[in-house]
Amino acid sequence: MGLLYSPFGAQDTTYTRAVIENITLIALILGYVNAQIGIIGDILVLLTDLVTISLLPQLGRLDSFIVKDVLLLDSGLVLLKSYLRHHKSATLSYFA
Repeated sequence: MGLLYSPFGAQDTTYTRAVIENITLIALILGYVNAQIGIIGDILVLLTDLVTISLLPQLGRLDSFIVKDVLLLDSGLVLLKSYLRHHKSATLSYFA
């Protein structure tokens, strides 16, 4: 996160993160129609949650903010498994 503060500033970094999270949300919703888009959205979920969890040493304590992101990370892994399974079955049926 600190890498984004120097070129953008605090306010623009917040806006950038909000845009990325909204794109992630749209990709996850579209993942029910197209598994490839869902996989991309899930990778974005995992990356944003890992960035947030990396803030734990700076916070110094386990906060509900971090617990929420750990739960989102776990649900992102479950969704990724589902999308990968769906993508694999769709690819196999396409070639059959």
